[in-house]
Amino acid sequence: MWGEGGSVELNEAARRILRQHWLLIVCLVVLGVATAAIHAREPSTYTASTRLVLGTADPKSRTESGSIADTGKAIATSPMQVRRALADAHVTDRDAGAVAKRHVSVRALGTSGVVQLSVSDKSASTAAAIANALAQRLISVRRDVTSGQVQQVLGDLGDRVDDLNSRISEIDLEIDQLNLDAARAGTAGTANALRARRDEASRLRDFLAQQRSVLESERISVLSADALRPKAAIISVATAPKRANSSFQSQELILGALLGLVLGVGIAGLIETLRPTLVGSDALARQFDTPLLGTVATDSDEERAWHTLRRIALRLRLGGESIRAQTLGLVPVGPDVDLGLLAAMLDELAQDGERADAERELAAVEAVAGAPAGGVAASSAEPNPHTRPTGAASSSRFRIRAFGLSNGSHDNRSTALVLVSPSVVKKAEVDDVSHLLRVARLPLLGLITYERPRARESRRWASWFIAQSRRWASRSVAR
Repeated sequence: MWGEGGSVELNEAARRILRQHWLLIVCLVVLGVATAAIHAREPSTYTASTRLVLGTADPKSRTESGSIADTGKAIATSPMQVRRALADAHVTDRDAGAVAKRHVSVRALGTSGVVQLSVSDKSASTAAAIANALAQRLISVRRDVTSGQVQQVLGDLGDRVDDLNSRISEIDLEIDQLNLDAARAGTAGTANALRARRDEASRLRDFLAQQRSVLESERISVLSADALRPKAAIISVATAPKRANSSFQSQELILGALLGLVLGVGIAGLIETLRPTLVGSDALARQFDTPLLGTVATDSDEERAWHTLRRIALRLRLGGESIRAQTLGLVPVGPDVDLGLLAAMLDELAQDGERADAERELAAVEAVAGAPAGGVAASSAEPNPHTRPTGAASSSRFRIRAFGLSNGSHDNRSTALVLVSPSVVKKAEVDDVSHLLRVARLPLLGLITYERPRARESRRWASWFIAQSRRWASRSVAR
């Protein structure tokens, strides 16, 4: 039961939103499609791609591969590096900030350490030139970041080794001069003193030579470690693409239409929340808790409309007889319309039906009275109490009038009301009629609905009633 009730509520909400505010929804959908069409008219672009490695160890997972690509993206989308790459590619009519923000992308290729740098531009050759220049800038920056400390250490070690070599050369010259002086010394004491200085210089040279060996070993170790580290390099250079990028016009049009539809339905739902509307004859009948007697279709042909009115008149007559009402008052719901003509047509059709029933009943009684039954002749039969003339039927019939326009006074106990409402009404209009029904305290027989005419359809509504009134008048004259 809950599911059925929820389905009914959803159907009513859909009717209220789509039927009442379809023009708003259509306008927003068209606006979304037009906006997407304008955006999709941008010139065609070409994308050139180059592949490179950033000098990192092989990643062991997709997360590590993504972090390598993020590092490359952070460098490649730097406005300064893009500006330098544009200068290297001799491109002067591009904005570095716009290129870095919209036309440069870096992504990882699977779980490998290889990344792909792509540059899009309206010119195929320009896109390839910018991609290659930017890849060179990325390799240079990455090499400076990863090997800058190594070069500094190697430079320091080289300076220290050069200093030691210079000092060792000076000591060698000093040792040679001391040997020469000792050989030329005139006394033994002078020669021994010169030999002592030579031995001390030799020990200092050996110490400096030992230091130089240690520094040379350290430099070899740094060079070996740097040689084992992966190097950043370009794997494949970018070439000018031959085909333009695929257009997303159809996708953007669909997204624009969906966005307009969602926005239109949302605004329509908000309007219905603030100013609710009842849509549909069944919904109105449930709201008033009364049966639906019929719906007058103003857009149907004349014969069908007249048949609909005859069926409604029959239901009114049957309902009036069931509650013994002598007067049925038509009460408008929503717009203040003149129901006099409709009441007159329904009243005439109800009288026609009642007269036809009376004539058929009289014919049946006369047929029974004229036939011999139990030896009683028709001429000697007493009047049948069930027999009533047409005039009697005419005098006992009930009347259909617009409420408040009945001729003469009548007993409220013999009067019933019939609501005449458009199929779409505001909740406030329904509340007004509900208050009237509580004040009148008269029985409610049923509901008659019709399509509410819009401003441009008011002439059709009037012409329909005029045509029906003419036909009703012609039939009355013929009778």
